[in-house]
Amino acid sequence: MCVWFWMSSTEENAPNSQETDRQTIPIGSTSFSINVTFARSFLGIFEAVIILLSLISLICAGAGANLACDYNYGSNYGFYEFVAGSVFITYLIDYVIFIISIDEKLCLKLVPFLFWHFVVGAMFTLLYLIASIVMAAHICGQGGYAAATVFGFISTVVMGIHTYFCLLSLRHDHAPTDNKVLNMLGVPQENSASSQSPQYDPENLGESSKY
Repeated sequence: MCVWFWMSSTEENAPNSQETDRQTIPIGSTSFSINVTFARSFLGIFEAVIILLSLISLICAGAGANLACDYNYGSNYGFYEFVAGSVFITYLIDYVIFIISIDEKLCLKLVPFLFWHFVVGAMFTLLYLIASIVMAAHICGQGGYAAATVFGFISTVVMGIHTYFCLLSLRHDHAPTDNKVLNMLGVPQENSASSQSPQYDPENLGESSKY
């Protein structure tokens, strides 16, 4: 759904992008299939990395558990684990939705995923930064907490980069709109779409606006 994938798909596969952009592997006799295109896309790779980093952060925080430290700073560690756990669960669910193309079924077609990924990424980037700073201030001499701090800051940087490119994707791929919030984020206004985005054609976006 992000800009790098869109550029590669439109420049390299422009003649028959509708046929070659999307690659899937059927899952047995079910109606679901593994979306290889998503797994190789910018969004898919970054979400997989974020899921892995969050899991490692949780393991490190758990390994650093100490009764004396927990007695004094338990709420701080709990906040860190809450953030890391929320990121892990949220991105894992999102990854599953796209990797088996559930987003194209049922009512999920109505979810504005372009906006969703940016908002969720921005929110968790800020929360991860705060949680990592809190953890860094209360390491309590535990190696596990120190490692959790390092992985927390790494996760913050990765999520920040991911969110930035999702913002670029939102500006580039979202249809022109009069929504004030989206206009503030850089999405073209609908009443001026003809002058700002003369090449915009919702019928020819294909899969480029998703990853």
